[in-house]
Amino acid sequence: MVEPRHYEFACHFTTQLDEALVPQLWAQVTQTITKHGGIITAEQPPQPQRLSYDIKHQRRSFFAWAQFSTEQEELLQDLEEWCRLHPEVLRYLVLKLEAESDKRAAKQAAHLERKAAKQAKEGSLQKKTVVEKKAEDTGKLEEQIEEALENI
Repeated sequence: MVEPRHYEFACHFTTQLDEALVPQLWAQVTQTITKHGGIITAEQPPQPQRLSYDIKHQRRSFFAWAQFSTEQEELLQDLEEWCRLHPEVLRYLVLKLEAESDKRAAKQAAHLERKAAKQAKEGSLQKKTVVEKKAEDTGKLEEQIEEALENI
């Protein structure tokens, strides 16, 4: 048996269509997922959102996303086909989510990077202390030069 893979689907719907039709479009998306045996684990229904930049000359959209798991690759193809056939969809994206072991490995790598940065920072602090002492010596030298000039 193939282990199910986890995905996230996100899309922007145009605001030019009737607001009552947006939940119906989202229902079609969720039906497409469940029709292929996908299990929706989390979702956010479409909500109005201001876009950071224009998409197809529009500044606002209805944004929605869903996380799901499936064993069938046909589901991804059907989702993409559905989005291409519906002009109400401004933009869409399907992402494969990391497995738990990948997340743990990424956490471990981030921890090691932080540890190395901390050690490098501690090493640079020791160097700064030496430089500060030299600066203090330079200050004393300047005082001595000023005293010598005053005596002349």
